[in-house]
Amino acid sequence: MPFRRGWQKLRDWFVHLLHLDASVHRIALGAAIGVFVAFTPTIGVQMLLIFFLTSLFRANAAAGVPMAWLTNPATIPPVFYWNYRVGCLLLGEPDSAVEEFHKAVSDFAQRDLTWWAMVKEWWDLAMRVAEPLWVGSVVVSLVLAALTYGLMYYLITVYRRIHKRHLAAQAEAEAERRAGRPEDASGMDP
Repeated sequence: MPFRRGWQKLRDWFVHLLHLDASVHRIALGAAIGVFVAFTPTIGVQMLLIFFLTSLFRANAAAGVPMAWLTNPATIPPVFYWNYRVGCLLLGEPDSAVEEFHKAVSDFAQRDLTWWAMVKEWWDLAMRVAEPLWVGSVVVSLVLAALTYGLMYYLITVYRRIHKRHLAAQAEAEAERRAGRPEDASGMDP
């Protein structure tokens, strides 16, 4: 049942988004900013970045902050691995850092390194991974943010249009119901 509760929370959050007292643009932009930040390697400061960027671009933070939860301990490895691979492709580099990482882990256990030499090797390996990871993450994040903006703008616009028609139909039905009911002597509806 936890999976079902997760979908229920997601649905409730989306319904909340649809009823926010903000423009469609601000809500869609907030969600897009949230997706952009979620798919960058900024774990630990994502929500702060989303608050800062939504303030800077006058977007809706309530639409952006939950998007940071797209990257969590379960999704980080595949997301960042994919971003890293995209970065390697864009930079024309072989994606050998993953193999190097596995080799380094097994080598560290067998080698007698000083603390400083071990830190230096780990740092060098991290820097070889960082550039393609960041390049891939920014490109993937930009594409996903653009798609999110377009999709959210469309969905919110359609929903609000339908909701407005529904409210107008309800008001019309209520007016017809009241018109068909006789008023009492005081001139007020019962």
